[in-house]
Amino acid sequence: MKIVVTGSLGNISKPLVVQLIKQGHHVTVISSSPARKAEIEQLGAWAAIGEVEDDIFLTKTFEGHDAAYCMIPPFNFFGDQNLDYREQALNISTNYLQAIQKAGIKKVIHLSSVGAEKQTGVGVLVFHYIAESVFKRLSPDISVTHLRPGSFDYNLYAFMDMVKGKGFLEGIIGKLFYLKHYGLKGLVKGYSGIILSNYGATDKIAWVSPNDIATTIAEEINTQQKGRKVRYVASEELTCQEIASVLGNAIGKPYLKWVLISDKQMSDAFKKIGASEKIAKEFTEMNVAMHDGSLFEDYFKSRPAIFGRVKIKDFAKEFALKYKEQ
Repeated sequence: MKIVVTGSLGNISKPLVVQLIKQGHHVTVISSSPARKAEIEQLGAWAAIGEVEDDIFLTKTFEGHDAAYCMIPPFNFFGDQNLDYREQALNISTNYLQAIQKAGIKKVIHLSSVGAEKQTGVGVLVFHYIAESVFKRLSPDISVTHLRPGSFDYNLYAFMDMVKGKGFLEGIIGKLFYLKHYGLKGLVKGYSGIILSNYGATDKIAWVSPNDIATTIAEEINTQQKGRKVRYVASEELTCQEIASVLGNAIGKPYLKWVLISDKQMSDAFKKIGASEKIAKEFTEMNVAMHDGSLFEDYFKSRPAIFGRVKIKDFAKEFALKYKEQ
């Protein structure tokens, strides 16, 4: 089968490309970086260098292929104060739609997210709702799987500095928490042993490894299917404090806590790292949906029968290595 893979050689796309080539497929990888060309070809794939925002390039690349894995590239949420990610998601999804139809592709795997069924109340994740809405306009004879993974395990790297006690806001809140709950002894020992967010503690989250997502995409590509399908992907379901304990044990901080802070504190923290007022509000709203469980409502109704093989304990080993390097 001839397959187009978007996402360059990212966390999901690279292991996906490796799997598909091992299975004997002809794989074309779209990347916006010319520097990736040699690495793509070393894996045994064809490199198509260009932007998914370029509809002419996209259609030409899709021609002659049987299937496509489509994902929306990451947005610069914390650097572009004028970012209109909804408009970008709509434009990119529409480019995919047109390229798929003009090229005659018959199987599409679309990387979506938990919460993609919701038009409101999920903050920045609403762009997945927008994308799914566009893909629904594809001809009924095209097989489409909307893959909805849980929270990516590598997103936990965002808490690395916090666990180390770096950053003014994190340091102040962490100190206050340890003073309140453990006194001066606890403060001296480990105010850096803390994760802060407006979701956390006993909140139960479906976590997923990008390697397990890649395996699921490969399964869907090789599955005979007609029509539309939503498939959830998760590697493990754990509370945030269980996550903190696993990470803490891996880095020598078994006392690591995942503590809830207010929505305002969370929004202020997002603005501190470069988010606009609007983006900070929407990221905070996404976390609220994780905290109250609304983000995972449909997931828990249709959770996967089999979880992926990569667990948080496996990820914690990589987390610990990066922790020691910093």
